[in-house]
Amino acid sequence: MSSRPTVKPLTFVGQTSWTVFKTQFDVVSSRNGWTDFVKASQLVASLRGSAAELLQGIPVDKLTDLMTIEIALESRFGGSHLTQFYRTDLKTRRQKLEESF
Repeated sequence: MSSRPTVKPLTFVGQTSWTVFKTQFDVVSSRNGWTDFVKASQLVASLRGSAAELLQGIPVDKLTDLMTIEIALESRFGGSHLTQFYRTDLKTRRQKLEESF
């Protein structure tokens, strides 16, 4: 009986691409052979900061429902989240002395 090493998931804070994190998470969960229940539990455990705070808006009985958690994360941290983040960054950006026009 050969045992394969368990791959540990990364953490998600909400400041990077949700799509990239989800892809990595899906690879790890597939490699580890997780069920949807285990995936949901691992996903919840991997959240930090504003991503973890999002869990407060999910009913307790849905915190083990993978689809519910992924939809909430996509809605909050999906592509539109980054678009707004970069738009705000551009609005408040000022040219630095060492930067040319």
